[in-house]
Amino acid sequence: MAEFLAFDGLSYAQLVLLLAAGFFAGLIDAMVGGGGLIQVPALVALFPGFAPATIMGTSKFAGVFGTFSAYLQYAKRIEIPIRTLVYGSVFAVLGALLGAYLLTLLSNEVFKKLLPLLLIAVFVYTLLRKDFGGKHVPRFSAKAEPKASAVTGAAIGLYDGFFGPGTGSFLVFIFVRIFGFDFVHASALAKGVNVACNVAALTLFIGLGHMVWASAIALAAANLAGGMTGSRLALKHGSVWVRKVFIVVVAGLIVRTTLSVF
Repeated sequence: MAEFLAFDGLSYAQLVLLLAAGFFAGLIDAMVGGGGLIQVPALVALFPGFAPATIMGTSKFAGVFGTFSAYLQYAKRIEIPIRTLVYGSVFAVLGALLGAYLLTLLSNEVFKKLLPLLLIAVFVYTLLRKDFGGKHVPRFSAKAEPKASAVTGAAIGLYDGFFGPGTGSFLVFIFVRIFGFDFVHASALAKGVNVACNVAALTLFIGLGHMVWASAIALAAANLAGGMTGSRLALKHGSVWVRKVFIVVVAGLIVRTTLSVF
C-alpha cells in the first residue's frame, strides 16, 4: 500500500488526475490534435520541480501510444495513402531533428508571440468556411501528393522540433486546406506523421534520461484508451462533427498560448 502511494511521489488523487489527463489528451488528440493542451499542463502541475525536457519526454512517451492507437483505428476503416504518409513522415522526422538542433542555437521567443496570431487565423478561417473539411476531394494527383506531403512534413517537423505547441492541429488544418481532405482523412494522416515526429523526439529524450518511467507508462495506458475512443468517435460522427471539435480545441489553444505570452 505504501509503495503504491509512493508511485513517483503521487497520491491516489494525483494518480487519478494523471490518468484522466492522459485519457482526455488522447481523446482530443486522436480527433484533431492538441492533446498537449491537457496533458502537458497536468504534468507540470503534478511534477513542478522537474525540468521541462523531462515533462516533454514523459508526455511524448505517452503520446506515441495514443497517437499510434488512433492511427490504427483510422487505418481499419478508411483508405490512407501510404506513399503520402511515408513521404510526410520521413521528412517530418528530418525536419524535427533540424528544428531541435536549431533550438540549441536560437531562441524561439518570436514563435511564442506569433503563435496566438496564427491560431486566430486558423480559427477564423475554419469558422467562416462552413463547408471546410466536410468533403473529401483530394486536390493533388497520385504522383504530386507524396511530394506535397514531404514539403508539409518537413515544415511541420521543423516547427515541432523547434517549438511544438499546436503541431497536430496545424497538420490537420493543412491536410484539409491544401490537400482537400475531409477532417476524418486529415486526422488519420496527421496521426501517422505525428507518430514519426514523436518517436524521433522521444528517442532523444530517453537517450538523455528525461523520463519519469512509472508515470509515463501509466499515462501511456490512459492515452492509448483515449486515442482509441477518440478515433472511434470521429469515425462514427464524421467530418462535420470533427470540425466542431477542431474549432473548440483551436480556441483553447489560442487562450493557452496567449496567456503564456502575456
